Amino acid sequence: MRKPQLFIVLLVILAMMMTSCGGPTPAPAPAKVEPTKPPEPTKAVAAPTAAIVAKEATPTTAPTVAPAKYKEAPALAELVKAGKLPPVDQRVSANPLVTKPVEKVGKYGGTLRTASWWPEVGNVQLYFAVDAPIKWKADLTGYEPALAESYAWSDDGKTFTLKLRKGVKWSDGTPYTSADWKFYWEDLIKAPDQKLYSAPGWLRKSDGKPIDMEYPDDYTVVWKSDKPQWINPYYMAQGFWEFAKNMMKPAAFLKKFHPKYTPTAKWEDMEKNDKWWLIPGYPCLFAWCLGELSADGVRYKFTRNPYFWRVDTEGNQLPYIDSVEVEIVSDEQVRILNCSQGKYDTAFRICGSPNDIPLLTERAKAGGYHFLKGYMNGAGAWPGYMVNQYYVEGGKNYADDTPEKAKEVRDLLRDKRFRQALSQGFDRKRLIDVAWNGIGDPKGATISPQSWHFASAEGKKVYEAWASSYAKFDAALANKLLDEIGMKKGADGVRQLPSGKPLVLTMDISDWGGSLKVQTDAAAEMKNQWEKNLGLKLEIKNLQGQPDLDTRTNEGYYMLRGAHISEIDIWTYPDWIFPIVNRYMFPLEGRYYAKGKETCKAAADKPYECGVKPAAGSPAEKMQALYEKGLAEKDIEKRHQVVWDAIKVITDEGPFVIGVAGDQAMPIIVKDYMRNILDFGVVGPWAPATPGNQVPAQWWMDK
Repeated sequence: MRKPQLFIVLLVILAMMMTSCGGPTPAPAPAKVEPTKPPEPTKAVAAPTAAIVAKEATPTTAPTVAPAKYKEAPALAELVKAGKLPPVDQRVSANPLVTKPVEKVGKYGGTLRTASWWPEVGNVQLYFAVDAPIKWKADLTGYEPALAESYAWSDDGKTFTLKLRKGVKWSDGTPYTSADWKFYWEDLIKAPDQKLYSAPGWLRKSDGKPIDMEYPDDYTVVWKSDKPQWINPYYMAQGFWEFAKNMMKPAAFLKKFHPKYTPTAKWEDMEKNDKWWLIPGYPCLFAWCLGELSADGVRYKFTRNPYFWRVDTEGNQLPYIDSVEVEIVSDEQVRILNCSQGKYDTAFRICGSPNDIPLLTERAKAGGYHFLKGYMNGAGAWPGYMVNQYYVEGGKNYADDTPEKAKEVRDLLRDKRFRQALSQGFDRKRLIDVAWNGIGDPKGATISPQSWHFASAEGKKVYEAWASSYAKFDAALANKLLDEIGMKKGADGVRQLPSGKPLVLTMDISDWGGSLKVQTDAAAEMKNQWEKNLGLKLEIKNLQGQPDLDTRTNEGYYMLRGAHISEIDIWTYPDWIFPIVNRYMFPLEGRYYAKGKETCKAAADKPYECGVKPAAGSPAEKMQALYEKGLAEKDIEKRHQVVWDAIKVITDEGPFVIGVAGDQAMPIIVKDYMRNILDFGVVGPWAPATPGNQVPAQWWMDK
């Protein structure tokens, strides 16, 4: 079972949801602060409690607070008094979104300090750049309106209507209306003679052309397609990259860089200036917008948006915290040291891996910080080993890598008895001790146990069956399966291909999951066990940072590849279950689907340019059909059932990923004076936008 405190947290969330009258999903009070006690390793096999049942988000208008009650930060009040800002009731929109604080109404002030490791500062963008038209609920059981006031589909799902929140303004005071959407779609996405912007796949019709958008009034945007769009709008809620990076386009600001509106402008000017996280003064719609960036590009200061459209239950305009300062620290060990010294007020995804918990625990009291114990990695497999389902020659795995030998290896990798032997032929507990110092529980590969697909009682059973399938160590059974296949052992004790040719399995590993040491340690132990227990010879290819890493995966050259597998909503990131793109376990069958199936025409010298059509009755064919069924399904519960049906194919025909462990506790720390931080989240998958699912605009500092 998963650890008790997470179960309690989820039950409290449900209780508060039932009593809420609107606004974001209320959150439970944070756990008692115990600075010196580390988060306990969790049991990864259990799915989220059945008490929480995933439901379709009901697009309703959020409650309002009377304008006379609006209050603001003292610094903004001074600007109003000086005539530099309009009054607060003219800034927060006609219908602000009321956010119920996690603990209590906070106090204004303070600068939050944190860090990132690359110029996009994506881990910090997840704090606030996820207040999209639609966002994740705090408990990750579905979606709800945020920047949008409401949304709805036509009966056939082909028309989607988005109602914007009236009176919302960009951070520079310019009104945010459907005109900004029109600029994004007509003047950027559909602009001719440029390659800077293109429509995402989820906003395209059956023929690949962009969908149609209409703008009937200032606050309405209508999407029209020739196929159902039941899932497409939810992409806006995924991470920071879908809406903030690709769809948030302030027309008034960007027109001066657009060749259509400014004759002297070039598309290069747009490319340079259309980066809200790098251009101070770029108007944004979030709680904080970029105010300063140091000349060397290593220090960012995101400052309060005076026009932010959220208020608390007493009418205080959010955010409470004045600004967010971010430093770029590329060296992971330096970041971990800084975390241990209490340098950061909040630290999500920057303090290393579960193996760094002991050090951080030892120094917590002196550093004035504590762990958030309800935060898990959310990995369904960390590590896991994908098994290529269409191996082809060309990956330089053998000196005699001929089409004939490649076919024999491919047939072996596609034989479920072989994959089941791999999965049952090693001791997961031993591998966890080696790679994770004992943190984690033995399990087969899944997606995230917190996924809303498993929130119901029936979903929980599906998850448990998946996680336990072929996960028990049974070397005798594994060897029996290999014998059945005809893989005899040579004089050296090494198993051969059924033809008698030598077999050397290759395992590609990288830094997936953020810790190369874990991947290398785990791979070395896997090599030791498979060679000792099964007589299979294994070669490890450490491809961290190598240019051919993804090529080997996407072209079908690899045999086994290390992976970190996690996802909360498989419909917005289907790759870990449904083979619809050329990567992961079904690279060439996925390419066939992505390339338009029979419509793709390959060049004579590129036999796999269009991928490979799945064989009749094969797992890939079944799962592609289920994917299409899910896309056309209106009812959210029935879409969950389609996911379960696909998982049944995996458990019957798989495994396609050899899992080891998953959902390890993560070192997420915050200073002891931080308040209103919900102690629940997953930080392995980035799509659910943790911690942004909980609205960090209502965090505050009690000091």
